[in-house]
Amino acid sequence: MDPNINKNSADFEYERYKLLKEYRPENDIPGDDLLPHDTRIVQGISEPNDAFVSEDDPLPDVPDADAIQKDSPIDPAAPDFDE
Repeated sequence: MDPNINKNSADFEYERYKLLKEYRPENDIPGDDLLPHDTRIVQGISEPNDAFVSEDDPLPDVPDADAIQKDSPIDPAAPDFDE
């Protein structure tokens, strides 16, 4: 007979609680990531400043599609300029 046949959601939740309350090293925080109790972390920019484009920077020139390939098809997702 199946032992799970008469269990309700509370029984399953309790089994999950018993399973997760055990100490498992693979679920622990790595020692390199642990910080002292009163440590405050300030979020910083992780990319160098030259990676961002400012409003003063000119947009790059986009070549004409016909200059690259003659009679190239129009992108179906492009907006219709006649409207």
